[in-house]
Amino acid sequence: MNLDDFKSDWKQRHNELAQDRFDELASEVVARTAKLEAAILRRDLLETLAAVVVVMFFGVFLWFDSVPALMKIGIVIIMLGVIEIVAVLSWTRRRDDRPSHDAPLLDYCKAEKARVDRQIQLVRNVTWWYSGPILLGCCVMMYGLLSSVPELSRLIFYGFLASFYACFLAAGIIIHRGNSRSARKDFIPIRDELAELVRSLEDGVSENGSKCSDS
Repeated sequence: MNLDDFKSDWKQRHNELAQDRFDELASEVVARTAKLEAAILRRDLLETLAAVVVVMFFGVFLWFDSVPALMKIGIVIIMLGVIEIVAVLSWTRRRDDRPSHDAPLLDYCKAEKARVDRQIQLVRNVTWWYSGPILLGCCVMMYGLLSSVPELSRLIFYGFLASFYACFLAAGIIIHRGNSRSARKDFIPIRDELAELVRSLEDGVSENGSKCSDS
């Protein structure tokens, strides 16, 4: 075997190994995105059910005249916050235009990558569209509740208020960190695998195109 034959044999074996790895990666990514899609749908359903419960529970207090006006404002902010959560999740789902099952694998992977990118943006900005409005409403509601109790001295009032606000702040930090960890653990690895798969597919398409042009 001369040098040219050796190079040709090595290139063929390399291509076979790359193809084996590509097929394995493709099947793995498709399975993981299907599992991720089921988890997203389950999450969205639970968030919707929770929003209905929150709106029904807090909405009752709006009918009582004895509830302070500032407390009602906080309740309205909370209700609008949970409605916003459902709206954001629904809007994100509508943007997920997935190709049909018989579409080319490249189109499928590009659509899946775009969908995962949107989920990453959601969890990274969870403070602005998820926890932020609800915690703001809780702060306003708690201020209205405590200020309606005349027996509380200023020291006790501000002590209770600072304690509640510290708890709300801690809850916001925990939610933010939990979602950041979820992005790193659940979404970013799949996004990177999809990006690698898209690059491999695009390289194959461009390589086939160049071969056709050469012929």
